[in-house]
Amino acid sequence: MASTIEDQLKAATTSLDLPGVLLVASDATNDFHYEKIFGVRSLKEGAAPEPMQKDDIFWIASCTKLMTSIAALQCIERGLFTLDEDVTKLLPELKDIEILTGFEKGTQTPILAVATKTITVRLLLTHASGLAYDAFTPILRRWRKSRGEETHLSKGSLLHRCTTPLLFEPGEGFAYSTGHDWVGIMIERATGITLGEFMRNNIWDPLGITSMTFHPEQQPEIRSSMVDMSQRLGGENLFGTPANPMAKVVWSKDNVWAPNKDDSGGGGAFVSHGHCAFDRGRATDYIKILRSITSASTSLLTPQSTTLLFTPQLSGTSLSSLTTLLRIRELNDSMALSMPMGTKLNYSLGGMITLEDIPGRRRKGSMFWSGLPNVFWWADREGGMCGVYTSQMMPTGDPRSLAMLAGFEKEMYRRAKEAGKAKGKERL
Repeated sequence: MASTIEDQLKAATTSLDLPGVLLVASDATNDFHYEKIFGVRSLKEGAAPEPMQKDDIFWIASCTKLMTSIAALQCIERGLFTLDEDVTKLLPELKDIEILTGFEKGTQTPILAVATKTITVRLLLTHASGLAYDAFTPILRRWRKSRGEETHLSKGSLLHRCTTPLLFEPGEGFAYSTGHDWVGIMIERATGITLGEFMRNNIWDPLGITSMTFHPEQQPEIRSSMVDMSQRLGGENLFGTPANPMAKVVWSKDNVWAPNKDDSGGGGAFVSHGHCAFDRGRATDYIKILRSITSASTSLLTPQSTTLLFTPQLSGTSLSSLTTLLRIRELNDSMALSMPMGTKLNYSLGGMITLEDIPGRRRKGSMFWSGLPNVFWWADREGGMCGVYTSQMMPTGDPRSLAMLAGFEKEMYRRAKEAGKAKGKERL
């Protein structure tokens, strides 16, 4: 008898092939809903094994980006700024920004040229602005070092971490970037409140989300419920994914994130994946957002804005740049997230877009993305399904986790279809 996804995850978490994992899936109407937890909250040696709970708190890292994209579209709907205007009206720090093309031979002196094209919200949200994360980009790490500065994903002010030269002219490439952090700052300046306050008023409260925060350190009850970080031994390869995907998983003293006074729209949110009830039974807080944008009757955005959120945006050199990156298996692992090599993809204002059906799984037009510690989500409007796979493990793009994600997703579509047949409803 073939093993179920539950059997596989129970075995993997028991053998420490994977850390604790929480799965949630739902159809657009919540007629079909699935939640399951595997493993323990911490792998720390000497600690009493404590089963993971549905109301534990997770750092969702770049899963925050989807909420920032939704918040930006809400601001655009209200006329606070537009998708294609020059962002330097609200972000003067980006005025006269330069492109880093290299270093003078034999020195640490950067070679810089002034950019000639305009950075827009559209380019920031689609990683086509020319900006990039310095922590993931060797030439930017070298630039930081030449200035005597530290490279870190969360230490220091958000503005300092995001202020780097460009890698290319705006609109002429693709580089995973700090664009959502800059858009979050735009939202704060346009509205006069923090990004967290804006999301609370316009995303979290309307959906009944109570556990989301940018600052767990300010809320002892949330901080004490956080799941510990773990790591797969063997280190990272050149692309930041596991060098040995079969190595053991152990507790990590490095949380990766650090307390920060700023609200990071690119990766600063923390959430419980089962903190409060929704309709009948429990639901994750994050999946409420996914269900909202998957449903035909979204409560967060107008139908036009929701369609725009899912619309592929890259073309020309930006699209060819993304396609070239995805030909590298390790980058396909960390960016295509369980999609077969060669799958046609593009990027929208909200995340990566699948341009073809994946047999037994998500449909053409589905959107997906992830968070650094192997947190994955997808939203399929055509198939009416969404789901979240949550863990707290580094390095990112873990092949074993991605294999479980693929199995989980495929099984959810199968079970939802069977549930629909049992209820006399056509589904998926």
